[in-house]
Amino acid sequence: MSRRRDRDRDRERDRACDRSRTRARGGSGDRDPWRDRGGFAVRHRSRSRAARAESPARRSSLGIAALAAGIALLGTACAPIWTPVAPSSTPTPLATIQLEARLPRGWMVSSYETLGGFWHLTRHGDELEHIYLRRWPRSKVVKGTNRALRDGITIREIAALSLDSRRLDENVGSLELLSNKPTRVANRECYRLDYRYRTANALPRRTIEYGCPVGPWIYRFEFNAAAQHYFERHLEEFEEMVGSIVFKVPGA
Repeated sequence: MSRRRDRDRDRERDRACDRSRTRARGGSGDRDPWRDRGGFAVRHRSRSRAARAESPARRSSLGIAALAAGIALLGTACAPIWTPVAPSSTPTPLATIQLEARLPRGWMVSSYETLGGFWHLTRHGDELEHIYLRRWPRSKVVKGTNRALRDGITIREIAALSLDSRRLDENVGSLELLSNKPTRVANRECYRLDYRYRTANALPRRTIEYGCPVGPWIYRFEFNAAAQHYFERHLEEFEEMVGSIVFKVPGA
């Protein structure tokens, strides 16, 4: 019963998030049934006699409480909407971060428009593997440091700042740098980091990270996976995707 309640709660949360996003775009807020978790529709029971007999004052107080909870939910806990990567012979335009890339087939993809439009992919779930494609303005102070990615900063310095930020993450322990070397992505000067660490739960993970300054932005492409099996299994797909990237930043 507990698992069923959790599942129903998650579905309600996803519906509320979708309605909020759609209304913000001027839509009706009606939900696409395919997006329900697990593909199942939620059945709504008829109101009981006791519910129908509730006083208007009680219904009003319950409504206010539900509205407050909904506002908090929409502000902090909206789950991503996942869609399968569509088979295509051409690169996929990722307009929110101004680039094109061939996304790996068989993966699921989601975009977070409210967080700068970054893209998030996984095949079996975040705990096993995920890919992030994102960017930051050069003026942004790097998390955990007091330094910004200002103009004139070198590739080596950008890589060092990224590593410093990762080491300061409370969920990252025993970080071991395996390689740090310059490379090129879409004919741009970039860095490539390879490191492994243990999570707060002592689970071993490994990451490949690319960082590229392009115009007023610093791009980062990250593949993070369980160190055993999943890292080696999907690394080639990530590298092929990075090799297909084309930046679309005007004037850069």
